[in-house]
Amino acid sequence: MEYQLKFEPTQRRKGVKYKPILITDILLHIHKRPTISCGKKIKKSFETGTPGRIYGPIAFNNQSSEGVETEGNIKFILDMLLKDQDFIKYVMEEREKGCEVTIQIPRYGVPVSLGNDTNDFINSKHGQRVLRRLAKNKENSV
Repeated sequence: MEYQLKFEPTQRRKGVKYKPILITDILLHIHKRPTISCGKKIKKSFETGTPGRIYGPIAFNNQSSEGVETEGNIKFILDMLLKDQDFIKYVMEEREKGCEVTIQIPRYGVPVSLGNDTNDFINSKHGQRVLRRLAKNKENSV
């Protein structure tokens, strides 16, 4: 079941229905478990007509001098979806029905911020200890 996800602007065609998946933001959490099946979660969101969230591990190898790169975030999202066989199956089923599934990303990139649990941890006593240790290690390495 080989399927090619493309990262390019969609050329809208007449007579084709589109189901957009809108990527609104990326929140960094501490204790969230990765979503087992993104495809099932996305399918359920379309069926119920409600927005949903998927959780996945984040790779820290796409850092630039100005923070996390936008293109790296997009590739991360596409890689996560491409590895999910249920998502690929869902896209193929929709295509057979004459409906294209598109992934919409804000023009200026996907905003990345901290989740509430991450903020709570940073503001906690243990989080402050971790931050002090990181600052100390950074001073020693320079």
